[in-house]
Amino acid sequence: MTGFSALSFAEDSLNDESRWIGRARILGPPLTRLPALTVGLLGVQVLWSVEMSYASPYLLSLGLSKQLMAVVFLAGPLSGLIVQPLIGVLADNSKSRFGRRRPLIGVSAALCCVATLLFGYARPLAGLFTTPGSPSHDSLAIWLAVLSIYCIDFSINAVGALDRALLVDTLPPSDQPSGNAWAARMLAIGSVVGFFVGEIDLPQWLPFLGRAQLQDLVVIASLLLMFTHLLTSVCVKERILVATDSRAKGLKNEIYNLWNTLTRLPRVIRQICYIQFFSSLAWFPVLFYTTVYIGELHKQVSPPPEDDLSAVILDEEATRLGARALFYSALVSLAANIIMPFFVVRAKEVAVLTPLQPRKPWLERVQVHLATLWAFSLFVFSLCMAATLVVSSVGGATFIMSVTGFCFAIVQWAPFTLLAEAILSHPATDEEMTSIYLEDTRSNLRSRTDDDGQDADETQHLVGSDLEDPTYSRSGSLEQEEDDGYPRIMINHEARVSQTDINVSSAQMSHDAPPPHRLKKNPNSLSSQAGAILGIHNIFIVVPQFFVTGLSSIIFAIFDPQKSVLHSHHPGNAIPVDGTITTSGDVMRQILDRDEDPSVNTGPNSIAIIFRLGGVAAAVAFVLCWRLARELKRT
Repeated sequence: MTGFSALSFAEDSLNDESRWIGRARILGPPLTRLPALTVGLLGVQVLWSVEMSYASPYLLSLGLSKQLMAVVFLAGPLSGLIVQPLIGVLADNSKSRFGRRRPLIGVSAALCCVATLLFGYARPLAGLFTTPGSPSHDSLAIWLAVLSIYCIDFSINAVGALDRALLVDTLPPSDQPSGNAWAARMLAIGSVVGFFVGEIDLPQWLPFLGRAQLQDLVVIASLLLMFTHLLTSVCVKERILVATDSRAKGLKNEIYNLWNTLTRLPRVIRQICYIQFFSSLAWFPVLFYTTVYIGELHKQVSPPPEDDLSAVILDEEATRLGARALFYSALVSLAANIIMPFFVVRAKEVAVLTPLQPRKPWLERVQVHLATLWAFSLFVFSLCMAATLVVSSVGGATFIMSVTGFCFAIVQWAPFTLLAEAILSHPATDEEMTSIYLEDTRSNLRSRTDDDGQDADETQHLVGSDLEDPTYSRSGSLEQEEDDGYPRIMINHEARVSQTDINVSSAQMSHDAPPPHRLKKNPNSLSSQAGAILGIHNIFIVVPQFFVTGLSSIIFAIFDPQKSVLHSHHPGNAIPVDGTITTSGDVMRQILDRDEDPSVNTGPNSIAIIFRLGGVAAAVAFVLCWRLARELKRT
């Protein structure tokens, strides 16, 4: 639950005095190397999808009020601001014999799995220490669930950031676009898999995993997370850092560097940051409240349950309908990721670096500038949020959320590409233009190895002639066509999450590039501050989430005071028919008593109100983005 980017702040923690042994490489046939390197992101996204669709209804089912639930989601932005810088510093300076990234990936993934299981089994675990159905049992279950949410967010941010860092460390600049294309595919596939599995009645098919839908989901997501990262750790071999310079910079220097860069941002980059600020205001509620929103609509049109069994069935059905809407949204997002790049005009800078394939005349006529497409997606998103004023059915709400999948695909791609192009368009040397290729070019620091010849043949060993063979070239050409318009800092994913990592102090250079320590760079150039700029950009994404959390708490307190499953029969309950909630007769009687209250289906939908306010923020972002598009077209 964080911004759309993950960033390491350890820009100069390693420099020319660093010494290495070994060389980075990926084991296996050429066609499986990039998938093996990026498959960990699939596991991250599956787990993230489970949390995004089930966290809100499950917390409410435990008895947490909506306003307190909104406060719990501060875990997202907090993890983005705290974990990413710390994990970058720790990983950059790690001298483990297993590499800098993989040991921390293993520890973070294990912690995430434990926290995920705790999240799904919070109520049964609380029952081991308290009497089921008692107030102390409910309170302990809530505290365990909240603790698990924070542990999940903090650990999954670390895993995602380290996955990105491992990708950048392992691949040479020439293969970074292909690597990031595979990362985007893994993220999109992970979303589809996560939401699709959430739709299946898992207790019926996998009763041995648990009696509750959420319990089965957390087990599957945890196993996938561990398996995918185990596969990556086995297939990827890192260089080993054996010594660093004692003059390495710390977090304080990074913060100072960010402030200096912030005060000197060019106009285009400032505009992109402002647009992202309002865009994040609009997107944050949709990412976390969609399941509850659709579930409440389903409850409003459903007859009151007659007994405990039908009440729990209704709850589970409502949650599954919300997960289905997110599944459709993920499908649309995946399709947009594949199709929309062909309708974007390639930047002139990219045309020089990557030869374009011949295009059909009709395709050239319908192509638009990327900033225009971004503005259009913000406009569509604003219309979708405004449509909540007239939509009152589950089908209509599902359609709206499905359309937002197109917008989400664009918002995870366009701003980062435009940001990279803005950096590249700044006057710089040829060496800078080369070194910014998805790397933190603030560092003139590429490390020397114990044996200079090792670095020279490292890329040849990793990519070698295998990647040039006809089979791989055909696959690579498809990836290149997809990425021609957005090389360098290519992003795709959430919320949460963590997606772009600029911690590249050990990324491999291609064998035909000049040795990094020989690059002549201007320390005051824009490209030399690429990492700091992305750090500022990440702040503009994360900070609005604090505002949305506070605003959501106020709205929930006004329109849904103290409304939870203990006080009202909330439609988002993720516990199935045979779940542990059925052991609490007192809770179910309170649910049924609340259902008999005719006011339960009346009054404004508080989540819809938050969505509409997000639509206003999206409209502001649209206006700013439209102005940016007009300005970029003139240049």
